[in-house]
Amino acid sequence: MKNKKTFLRELIWFFCGVIAGLCVSLILYDIIDVDLDLGVMAAGVIATMLAIYVVRLTLWVFKKAM
Repeated sequence: MKNKKTFLRELIWFFCGVIAGLCVSLILYDIIDVDLDLGVMAAGVIATMLAIYVVRLTLWVFKKAM
């Protein structure tokens, strides 16, 4: 049960990260006037998800250290 709960929580984080990545990418690309294509959108989503997981990992490490 615990593994299922953890899996669902991580899956929700993943999909929310993809949605947030798309939104942030669209806003930033509109501001700097970048032509949108699939590669550019994928790069924006990957960069946003990487940032989310780096922050989550950092907070987890600090939580374990306390």
